[in-house]
Amino acid sequence: MSSSRKLSDEEVSALLEGVSEGMISAETGVAPEKEYKKYVLGADDISLLGDLYTLRLVNERFGRQIRNILLPMLRFAPRVNTMPPRIARFDEHLATFDPFLSMTTLRVDALKGSILTTIPARLISILVNSFFGGRGDSNVTRATEFTPTEDRIIQIVIEGAISTLNEAWKEVYPAQFEFMTSEMNPAFLSFLEGTEQVVICSFAIQLPFAKQAVIEIVYPLQMLKQIAPLLRSKVQRIGDNRDENWARRMREAVLEVTLEIAPRVAEPKVDMTQLLRIKPGTIIPIEAFADIPIYIDGQAIFKAKMGEKDGKMAVALL
Repeated sequence: MSSSRKLSDEEVSALLEGVSEGMISAETGVAPEKEYKKYVLGADDISLLGDLYTLRLVNERFGRQIRNILLPMLRFAPRVNTMPPRIARFDEHLATFDPFLSMTTLRVDALKGSILTTIPARLISILVNSFFGGRGDSNVTRATEFTPTEDRIIQIVIEGAISTLNEAWKEVYPAQFEFMTSEMNPAFLSFLEGTEQVVICSFAIQLPFAKQAVIEIVYPLQMLKQIAPLLRSKVQRIGDNRDENWARRMREAVLEVTLEIAPRVAEPKVDMTQLLRIKPGTIIPIEAFADIPIYIDGQAIFKAKMGEKDGKMAVALL
């Protein structure tokens, strides 16, 4: 236990005098060989996210499923290469956008933010061309707006992407993605301030008749920082932590529980005078119910009809 003794006035004066005259070093008690790194609160320190291991797994799941979305339109299963996530300033990444492409913003309420998905116009033209029986090697016919058919193709791809993202993130974080807005011209895009950093996830669609097309998902860095421990973790939660063996044994045990079934045929009523006269051999007339209630553990569960089977009284469940 440390001492609570305080320095006296004379000791404090002697200590200050020793420091002022150089007899006592001001560095006493400090480990000069230790290096300290200053941390600025609010700074975009990407090291907090680690190597984004978990996000890589999410992207792999998304990449495997996105081909199933494109399959009905391309009429073949394309090869999808999932690129490693990279971090950049949003204005720098925005400068790489084509002047005409599909940009969709998805809301993520669980993470209090939104993400951006981009689909190149060339891929949309290829999907339309292939869907209607063409060879697929189509160029962009317009550079200002999409046709109604192309808008419908974009809607199909985005709806599939939302469903796929929900499934891909389900094992990591309960994030639900919802459509927010769409845009075609990067100049009119309202997503983030240019100085903010983003995490860019690219998915290269390999096409046999044309050069590859890249679909991108852009996550704001600040949004992902909320779940930084999950993104750094290399131990993943599998499914919903359900023990199938335990559930099977429990189900089998419950099914073996013995229950008593009690049909209630009638409920005769007698007054107190008749009750006092009842003795062995007394006959009490009853009126059977039209529908007989079947009780299990005191609860009426079924309705039944009275009858006979193989010479024995029986009830038939309604």
